Amino acid sequence: MRQNRSKDKSESAEQDYSDVLELVEQLAQVLERADLTEVRIRDNEFEVQVSRERRSLVGYEQPPLQRIATSVATGTPQIPVEDQDVEVSAQAENEFINAPMPSRFYRSATPEEPPFVEIGDVVATGEPMAVLEVMKTYNPVEAPFSCEILEILVEDGDAVEYAQPLFRVKQT
Repeated sequence: MRQNRSKDKSESAEQDYSDVLELVEQLAQVLERADLTEVRIRDNEFEVQVSRERRSLVGYEQPPLQRIATSVATGTPQIPVEDQDVEVSAQAENEFINAPMPSRFYRSATPEEPPFVEIGDVVATGEPMAVLEVMKTYNPVEAPFSCEILEILVEDGDAVEYAQPLFRVKQT
C-alpha cells in the first residue's frame, strides 16, 4: 500500500527558494569578484540572472558597454618592438595601454562597424579605442589621456591576458 505524504506547502516553497537564494548569493559574489555587470545561468526552463548598475557610453547601446579602468605602462613592453631602428630615448616616451582583465579584444563595437582607432589616429581622453568581451559583456577600452596611436599590439578577436599591452601610444 502506498502512503501519500503531503508536504506542507510553505515548507516545500521555502526549500525551493533557499536553493535559488543560495545560487543568487553565489552569482552576486561572482559579479563582485570579476567586476561584471551581469551573470546569467540557464538550465532548460530554469534561469537566474543577477545584474547591477550598468554604465554605458552615449551612442553605444548595442552591445551593452561598461566603463572600465585601463592601465598605462611606460617604458618597454614585455613583447619585442617590431621596428628596431627606434631610438631608446624615443621608446622611453612611448606608453602602453594595457588590458585591465582577461578578455577577448575587438577593434569595433560590431563586426559591421569600422574600428574605433587606426594607427596614426589621435584620440582624446575618454574616447573609445576598443572593446573587451568577458562572458558576453562588452566593455570599452577608453583613452586614459590624449594620445596618438603608434601601434596596435593585438589582432581583432584575440584573447588577451591581464595587463597585456593593447596599444603603444604617445601622449599628446
